Amino acid sequence: MSNDLDLKALEKKAWQSVFQDGLWDIYLGILLTSFAVSAWLDKQPMDDDLRMGIYIGVMVLAMIFLWAGKHFITAPRMGTGRFGAERRKRRNLVRLILFISVLLGLAVWWLTAWHGFTTGGWGFPMIWVLNILMVFGLGAYFLDYQRLYLIGFLYALVIPLDLAIKSATQMDMDVYIFSGAGMIVVLMGLAYLIRFMRDNKPLQPHQG
Repeated sequence: MSNDLDLKALEKKAWQSVFQDGLWDIYLGILLTSFAVSAWLDKQPMDDDLRMGIYIGVMVLAMIFLWAGKHFITAPRMGTGRFGAERRKRRNLVRLILFISVLLGLAVWWLTAWHGFTTGGWGFPMIWVLNILMVFGLGAYFLDYQRLYLIGFLYALVIPLDLAIKSATQMDMDVYIFSGAGMIVVLMGLAYLIRFMRDNKPLQPHQG
């Protein structure tokens, strides 16, 4: 019995270490900052295809950064392994939640863009907030990734805050709001990454 408990504790520690390197924080921060890039590009006199290409390029670079960080920074320090069925079940559940969230976002966009559907000035920000809080909250719970609560709050905040400032002052601050929130997440991730690299040296290969 004690051996089972020890194995579960070790697996939980290994699972949580997946997020202790800060790379997921940085990745999510870059994606949030990409909202600022998109808002800035919308103000530039350029072709729509070029604008979309630049935006997609930013997201691709974020994914490359995450992969490279896990491959060249985390794996040499923590090794690689396969988690148990319960952890894999939780991971798959979060994937399902993300998939449903994307479908909801696409449905709202489709109704708005092609059928003129509207829910009022604050309707879509509220849909955004509820969707983000649900996805990030459930992700934080099922993945034991507590910082995801804070990251989700920042994601949920940006659009209502942008709309409130525009309504109150007529000032267009979206680039600054999105980039500011994104940089908070990136800096938080960098702090965790620096501490992770300081506390975990690369594993030494076995001498045979």
